[in-house]
Amino acid sequence: MQGVSINFNLAENTLIEDVFGECLNWILDSPHTKIAQEELVRFNSKEEFSFEKGEEEIGYSRAEDEFGNSAHSLRYKKGNESLKWITEISYIKSSDDFLVSVKAGQESFSAVSHYGEVKKPVIVIRLLDRFGGGLDGDLPVAIDPIYLKDSEIGYRLAEALINGESINRLPVVYVSASRIGHRLIPGRLARKLSGMAHVIVEPSREFSNKIRASVNSRNVYGGAVGIYWPGGSGVTLFRRDKLDAKEFEKEIYEKICSALLTLSPGKKCSWDEVGHIKNRNAIRNLKRDGDSATELVALYESELEEKEKTIRSLSHDIERLGAKIRSLESKNLVQGGLVLAKGDEDDFFDNEILSVVIDALKDHLEKSVHPNSRRAHILKSILDSNLVESDHGERIASVKAALRGYKDMNKKIRSVFEELGFSLASDGKHWKIIYQEDDRYSYVLPKTGSDHRGGLNAGADITNIVY
Repeated sequence: MQGVSINFNLAENTLIEDVFGECLNWILDSPHTKIAQEELVRFNSKEEFSFEKGEEEIGYSRAEDEFGNSAHSLRYKKGNESLKWITEISYIKSSDDFLVSVKAGQESFSAVSHYGEVKKPVIVIRLLDRFGGGLDGDLPVAIDPIYLKDSEIGYRLAEALINGESINRLPVVYVSASRIGHRLIPGRLARKLSGMAHVIVEPSREFSNKIRASVNSRNVYGGAVGIYWPGGSGVTLFRRDKLDAKEFEKEIYEKICSALLTLSPGKKCSWDEVGHIKNRNAIRNLKRDGDSATELVALYESELEEKEKTIRSLSHDIERLGAKIRSLESKNLVQGGLVLAKGDEDDFFDNEILSVVIDALKDHLEKSVHPNSRRAHILKSILDSNLVESDHGERIASVKAALRGYKDMNKKIRSVFEELGFSLASDGKHWKIIYQEDDRYSYVLPKTGSDHRGGLNAGADITNIVY
């Protein structure tokens, strides 16, 4: 069953009754509810209640612990006896913190052929928009992205996030810049990921170059997007390639959603936790009143403590294993059990490095290896087990087709080059063409074509350099 689990902080000065009211308004504003405002007006945040109408249910529970923390949870269910959609909004208010947990999922009581997609509840954006987010380490929880400044402060912040030296609990989605800007819309992505991740946007391609050495080349660049997981547990790389911006953003969003299901919120905040606080309060009251069942209560309390230790241990294991999985996912694997360190180079498009390695092995097998030798058998086994899909050929064809019959740099040719990751700069009587903002892969093209073969030769030279 698919689900969404989001944990974030609201501003410290947020009031419990205001959050409660916003939760009820969220239900009333839904186009799918049949509940009327006058039916909920009698409820408030100081009293528990349960309300049902047709296929809809609202439950509210609250408690205060021995430290003065106030815990609240509101459950909204909608559906029939076979399948219910459930959203649980829980929040704990302490003297210096306001933690919110929003969980959405489905509850089935019989075999269901199809589950609908569980989307991020709108209540997350409503709460952040109205009350503002709190701090996650040194980063504010917000609807808007954080734009880095091309300054010493900007460099230090980027380095801390990329090197895993910051204390934020939420993942960091780092949007790098290319010469032609960003490959997605940062504001739209940040709103989609609000409460789930921090969206950090670098100002320019030059910014990437300036921090490269201090982060040991772990920074994404050239328009790529990297998810840097908390605690330095790895990075997941995304390149837009042929996707449109919305599809690109959706891939990143879905990865964050799946990861948040295994990330521990650090503090219990749920409907069940409100019930646990009530039980602990009841046990404490029995002990205080000297009830005859004190000894029995002590045994139950001891058993509960042991169970909580077990739960904490299992939660740590889940978080550790989740970090391990993300760390493994961030490595570049060659199938068949081989792990190759790629050094400082990153893929400029999907499967670029792997396809280069495979092509090199294939060329070596055909030209330099004795037939039916052990080396030949090993190489053939690797090649047969790694059928790599790569669009090297399509990219080569696109460049050559664009430059066939080249006379000048028109809009169509420029569009092809920019789509493939080239930047163009005017340099006197020539165009300087740079691939993926990397000066190692540059080419000087005359502004006017000399003869009918000039464009073909230029296309061959460029593709030999970059592909």
